[in-house]
Amino acid sequence: MPDAHVKLYISASDPVRARRRLHELQAKGVDTNYETVLADLLERDRRDSQRATAPLKPAQDAVLLDTTELDIESAFERACQIVDQWQRS
Repeated sequence: MPDAHVKLYISASDPVRARRRLHELQAKGVDTNYETVLADLLERDRRDSQRATAPLKPAQDAVLLDTTELDIESAFERACQIVDQWQRS
């Protein structure tokens, strides 16, 4: 959304992202393990960040939101705070 007033680039550490994804897959009954999920995640990130069209990277004016230490409710709350700060300025 290049014309958005507020842009968020939401990330987390690779190990945390892999654990979150592993839990999602296991909840769906997928038989996998942490090492496989992490390797898949790193490969996908490599491909996405190096593609010629729309590579995965933060917009120049995006606010970085690291959710490594946040649960989903806290991440949502922090995102809302960022938007509220923008609206007040």
